[in-house]
Amino acid sequence: MLLTSVLSAQQPVELEGKILADSLEYTFINIINKTSHRGTTNDPDGSFIVRVSENDTLEFSSVQYQKKEIVINKSILEAKFLEVILLPGVNQLDEVFLFDSKLIGNLEKDFTKIEFFDKYQLNAPQLKQDIPSLIDRRLAATGGDPSNLLLNTISGERQKVKKIKANMVYDERVEKALRLIGADNIIKMGIDKDELMLFIYYCAEDEKFGTYVDQESVGPLFDFLKLKVNSWEKRKNQ
Repeated sequence: MLLTSVLSAQQPVELEGKILADSLEYTFINIINKTSHRGTTNDPDGSFIVRVSENDTLEFSSVQYQKKEIVINKSILEAKFLEVILLPGVNQLDEVFLFDSKLIGNLEKDFTKIEFFDKYQLNAPQLKQDIPSLIDRRLAATGGDPSNLLLNTISGERQKVKKIKANMVYDERVEKALRLIGADNIIKMGIDKDELMLFIYYCAEDEKFGTYVDQESVGPLFDFLKLKVNSWEKRKNQ
C-alpha cells in the first residue's frame, strides 16, 4: 500500500488554473513546467491546463508581466486548481551619464554632431528569420514534445488555435484583395456598395481567390472577381 501511494504521488496530473492580471485579455502567457520541460499557454480569459507532478516548478513569463515561479506542493495537487496573480512588468533602462557630449539642446544642430554607423558595413549580426506572430507562438506552445502535442490534441486546444489562425488568414486575404483591386473598382463591376464585403467573402470561399491574393496576381484576381459577379447575382436571387 505504501509503494502504491508513493507511485501515485509521482504520477503527473492535469492541473487547471487561472491567471489574474491587469489587461490580460488576449495576452498569452508562457507557462513552462521547468521540471518536465513542457509548456502551454492560457486562454483569452486567463484559464489554462498544465500537466504537473509534486515538486515540479512552473514558470509564468511574458514581456508585459513580471516573471513568476511556483513550486507544486501537495496542497496544490489536492486542490487540482492554481490561481496565479501576475504583476505588470517594469521595463526601466539603466541610468546613462553623458560626458563631454558637446550637445547644446537644439535638436536640429545637435543631430548634425551625432555619428551614425551602418550595421551592414560593420558586419553586425542580422536577424535571419521573421519574429513569429502571437498566434503562431500560441500554436507552437500546443506542440513541442510528443506528450505535450498529444495532450493538447486530446483536449482540443490545438484544433481551437488552428481554427483561430485559419480565420485570421481568411480575413487578412479579404483585406489584401480590397487593397490590390480597390473597393471602387469592385463596385464598378456591378456590386452594390452595401454588399461589397459580403461579395468579397463569398469569393474567398473559392481556392483560386487565396492563390491569386497570396501571389498578388492583380490581373487574374480582377478577372476572377468579374466572373464571380454572375454567380453572386444568381445566389442572391435564389
